Order: sequence, then structure tokens, then C-alpha cells
Amino acid sequence: MSEAEIKAALRAEFPGWSIITARDTGRWWATRGPKLGEQVRHGVSVLDADTAQELRQRLREVER
Repeated sequence: MSEAEIKAALRAEFPGWSIITARDTGRWWATRGPKLGEQVRHGVSVLDADTAQELRQRLREVER
């Protein structure tokens, strides 16, 4: 699966999150911003990980 396909799959699984990669380090990031009047669940708006799978796991933990 290509990087673009993995990002698309993560975005589909976790709507509201932006998924990016750092080309120089290879790290994966997920970011989201609160909308007016909304609370971000668990206060988390930025996550990072070494791999896409690790990022998926961290997102699942936050989305519980």
C-alpha cells in the first residue's frame, strides 16, 4: 500500500483528523483542531508515531 493510500485509509477511519508524514524523519502525525463550542476528546489534538500502524493504534486509544 502506498503512503497516499495509507493516509487516505487513516483519514477515512478517523474523520476530523489530518494525517501527515515528515519526509525527513519518516514520522507520522495526526492533528485536529476544535471547532467553536466543541471540546476535543481527552484534550488531545496532536499525535505522532514512528509508523502508520502505531499512529492508528494511538488514534484508536484517543477515540475510545
